[in-house]
Amino acid sequence: MTVQRLAGVRWWSLAEIEADAAASRAEFRRRRLGEPLARYLQSFDAAQPVVKHWIGEIESLFAGRMPDAVLRAELLGTETARTALRYLGAPPISDDDLETLAEARIARAAAGDDESLRKVLSVMQSILDPRRFPWLAAGVAPTRGQRQAAELSTTVLMASQRVQTLRRGDEKSAVEGGVKGLLVGSGWTEGAPRRAAGVQKLVTDAPEPRTFYTQTNLGSDNADVIVRLDDSRLLAVECKGSNSEINSRKRLNKEAAQNARAWLGRFGSDQVIPAVALQGVFKPRYVAEVQDTPMAIFWSHRLDDLRNVLLGGGAG
Repeated sequence: MTVQRLAGVRWWSLAEIEADAAASRAEFRRRRLGEPLARYLQSFDAAQPVVKHWIGEIESLFAGRMPDAVLRAELLGTETARTALRYLGAPPISDDDLETLAEARIARAAAGDDESLRKVLSVMQSILDPRRFPWLAAGVAPTRGQRQAAELSTTVLMASQRVQTLRRGDEKSAVEGGVKGLLVGSGWTEGAPRRAAGVQKLVTDAPEPRTFYTQTNLGSDNADVIVRLDDSRLLAVECKGSNSEINSRKRLNKEAAQNARAWLGRFGSDQVIPAVALQGVFKPRYVAEVQDTPMAIFWSHRLDDLRNVLLGGGAG
């Protein structure tokens, strides 16, 4: 099979990709092993009072008593409180799924709409975890131990998921910050798109020379960073973080490559260079596959490769 290559971009062999993937994995392990316990404890402490509040009120709410404005604000007025409600389920349910099943908006329930709240609570009652809340399933009063166990287990669930979410964001944010920092250090300036729709026509919407945009549509697909190169082409960079080889398949094959194909199909490789900047754990085979899209590959521990493309020395 003939694989298209991008002009001015270094092409990596599988052996080279394997070496960089191993280095990236090693750095990921160092970061993760050094992660402070404080992050989990902060998430736990933030969740605990709202979980306790929900569990203390759930019996009367399931029985049909609507809360007054003060209690409603306490139970639904913050993201943490709304998350606590969703985490009473077995398993916890997402915002979107809860609203779809309830055919009601959580925001309306929080704002005082009793019918919306009844619908939301009805769904939660139907999916309530019978292991954590056995007294509700049995229709009896809880023992002190049962209530405490339910509070602890629900709080642990919430805190653990919060840490996982922050970890995923850390990897992406770090590599995106590295890319932006290198651009600024190399003489590029961040600008704002001329149109709210982003870059739709290169001749009118592309960044000025030595300028880049962040979180902007290129065609119909968002790019984390869009860079105007000195040869007038656009370098469109997706920044991806991954904590496992399995996760890396979604980040690469289902996200980055999909965007790259859309950009190439609309604008062509003579005008746009699709690229992906990686940090974390990635399976080398998936990286090689996304390179064949074609797509330029940059690693957060080797961002000098990006500098070479910026300055016109990236061909290999």
